[in-house]
This record gives sequence, structure tokens and C-alpha cells, in this order.
Amino acid sequence: MSSSAKRMLLRSLIARRNVTLRSHAGQWVRNASGQTSTAVSARTPAYKPFQPTTITDAKRPGKTRRSAAPYILSTLAAVLGLYITQLSLAASKPHPDPSIRDLSTQTDVAARYDETADNFDSEVGTSEALMGINKIRRRLAEQCKGHVLEVSCGTGRNLGYYDVRLGSKIESLTFVDLSAPMVDVCKKKWTALYGPTSGIRKKADLIIRFLTGSALEAMPPPPIGEKYDTIIQTMGLCSTAAPTKLLENMAAHLSATSPDARILLLEHGRSYQDWLNNILDKSAAKHAEIHGCWFNRDIGALVVEAADRSGLEVVKEHRQHFGTTWVYELRFKSAANIVVPIEIAKEQPASDEAVDEAAPEGSFGWRGLLGWK
Repeated sequence: MSSSAKRMLLRSLIARRNVTLRSHAGQWVRNASGQTSTAVSARTPAYKPFQPTTITDAKRPGKTRRSAAPYILSTLAAVLGLYITQLSLAASKPHPDPSIRDLSTQTDVAARYDETADNFDSEVGTSEALMGINKIRRRLAEQCKGHVLEVSCGTGRNLGYYDVRLGSKIESLTFVDLSAPMVDVCKKKWTALYGPTSGIRKKADLIIRFLTGSALEAMPPPPIGEKYDTIIQTMGLCSTAAPTKLLENMAAHLSATSPDARILLLEHGRSYQDWLNNILDKSAAKHAEIHGCWFNRDIGALVVEAADRSGLEVVKEHRQHFGTTWVYELRFKSAANIVVPIEIAKEQPASDEAVDEAAPEGSFGWRGLLGWK
């Protein structure tokens, strides 16, 4: 190749290189208004310096929850520890005044129930369900038969457990309580449970009575006969100023001629643990003021004292919840040797002479008898 041809080729290569450089440089050329050329910017985005992404704590899932959990647990542990410490201190030291457990120093708080009647069920319902008290109520109510008297019936927390259906062994139910508002709630509850719209087929001749009056005084006899076959009381000895007198009066209304006659009790009182008794003693006065019952009484001692005076004996005794819940079944001592006449008649040959003793019809006018309306 001649020297002139080489020079021509070199010029051509240099020209092409300059065109290419101007083309690339044109991407960054600004026009007079300071904006990038439309044709160029449409093809190539504006340059942005690299910015490293930092993940903050707020963008990290679970980061805040995990970091707060130890603080929450520590706080709960501290509160629980403080509560247990205070409870331990209260349990370790007895009440400064030992007479707090004596009946003579405990004020009569029975009138408190007139104020709490409407809310009573909601106040005690949850605790009784959790402690299994309702199961004990059911078990005692299922033992009732014949003419039944419930003393200190309150709002009728046992109503749903009595067998009042066709074929029931219960002949009559008499409910007695000192608080008129409590008895009113009991009546309404009975209507709701067993009224015409309840759909329950009750025993046709079952007699139901609601009485407002003191169980420390004379109570009306059953509709038929003079004494009751079953007397039941649940949570009543804690609410009266004279618990032994109440038990003796219950015994006075119990049949002494029937071997199956029973007094059934469900009560709450002192524990067999000293530390728990200390807690009960320290909170007894406030509890009595609010709820109307002294829950630090020695139920066992009261039952034994009343039984000795009235000729009763303990058939069964059961305690639970560290001994604070007391369940009793009582009868007359003489009832153990009583033989049911009808059972003897079945074993004897039929007599030539038959004696027909018609049972009295109807029931006593108990409202007129006591002057209650």
C-alpha cells in the first residue's frame, strides 16, 4: 500500500473515532434550559449515586416484640414475687387480736343480704363454679326426699338441683330466709326454672312454699305431718349471729321417728392449715362487711356443740379446699335403731283387721299461721 493510501485510511479511522466519542458524550450534554436531551434521557436514565440500604429495627419483623418480652416477663415476675411475699408475711403472722374468731366479737351482718340480693349470684357464681361448690350443692340436693326444708335459702342457688320431675321422692319444698329481697329473687328463679314456659314436667302434687322469717324461731311444719324428712342448709352458719342455736332449731324441726331423716350442711369456715387461718382472720372483718358472712368460724366445733345438745350425730363429714369447705350429714342418734314400720308389715302375715288411716288432705295455711303475706 502506498503512503498516500495509508494516510487516507488513518484519517478515516480517526474520523470514525471522533464521531463515536461525540455520540457518547452527547448523552451528558445539557441544553440551554438545563435539562437533558429528550431523546437521550428516554434511552438512558439519569445517573444516581449508589446509596447503601440500611435495615432499621422497625423494618425487622419480631425485633421489637423479642426485645420487649424479657422486660415484660421480668415485670410480671416482680409483681408476682411481691404478691407472694406479702401473702407469705400475712400468713406467717397471726391476727393481733385473737378474739376476731370468737362469736361474741363478731357483729351481726345478716342485714347485708338485703342490699346484695340482686347481684349476689353474679358475685359468687364464678368462684363457686371454679371451686366445685356447685357439684357439692347438686350432690346434697339429690339426697333430699320427703318433705324438704331449706334454711337460709338465699337467692335459691340450689333450686336447679332438686329433683322435681315426675316420680320424684320429694313431696314438698319449703324455702326460708331472713332476707325478703333474697326470697323474692328465689321466687323469680323458681318461675324461670320451672314455670309454665320451662317445658319441664313437674310432679303434679309437689307443694312449693317460700317464707320470709328467722330460722332461729319456730318455723311452720311441713304441709303434711309435723316434722321434715330432710333439712338442708348451704352457707348459712357463717351468716347468723347464733349458729349453734340455728342448728338446734333445725334439729327441732327434723323428724325423730324416721331412720332416713337427715340434716345436710354445706358450709365454709376455718382451715386445718394455720397459715390459711391467719389469712382468714385478717380479712374476716372486711369480708363480713362486704359479703355478710364470717368465713373464719370453726364450723366443726359449732356442729359438735349443737349435735351434743340436740341429740344429733354425724353420719358423714367431708372437708376440702384446705379444710375451708365443710360438708355434713347429720341424723338423730336414736334414728339408728328405728325400724321402718312398713318394712315389718311386709314380713308379718296379713291381719284379719285392717286399719285405714287416711292422710290429711291439703296443706296447712302457713301464711296465716305466721301472719306472713
